[in-house]
Amino acid sequence: MKTKGALITAGLLLALAFAANYAEGTGFFEPDTSDRVMGVATGLVLVVFANFMPKNLGPLSESRCATSKGQNMRRFAAWTFVLAGIAHSLVWLTFSIPQAHIWGKVVVAAGMVLVVGAVLVAASRGNHASNES
Repeated sequence: MKTKGALITAGLLLALAFAANYAEGTGFFEPDTSDRVMGVATGLVLVVFANFMPKNLGPLSESRCATSKGQNMRRFAAWTFVLAGIAHSLVWLTFSIPQAHIWGKVVVAAGMVLVVGAVLVAASRGNHASNES
C-alpha cells in the first residue's frame, strides 16, 4: 500500500509539472509560474509525508530507545518537517524565483539540522539505552 501511495503521489507531481509547463507554454501562465507551482507543491508533499512519519516508521517496540522517547522524537521530527514544508510553500508563494530557490532549500535544510541535532543530543544523553515495555 505504501508503494502504491508513493507511485500515485509521484504520478500526480509529474502530471502537475506537465500541466504547469503546458499552461506556461501556451501563455496561460506567466513565465516562471510553473517553477512557483512546483515549489509550492513540493512543500505540500513534505507536509503530507511528515504528517504520516510517526505512523509509518515501524513498531516502536523494535527500536533501541524507550518507547515514549522514541515516539516523542518521531513527533518532533514530524512537526519540524510539517513546519518546514509550510515554510517552503510560503517561500515559493512570496519570494522572487531566484530567492525562492535559495530560501526554499534553506528552510528544509534547517528542519533537517534541527532533527539531526535533536537525535544526537538524545543519543549523547543515553536516551537510547533502555526500552520500556
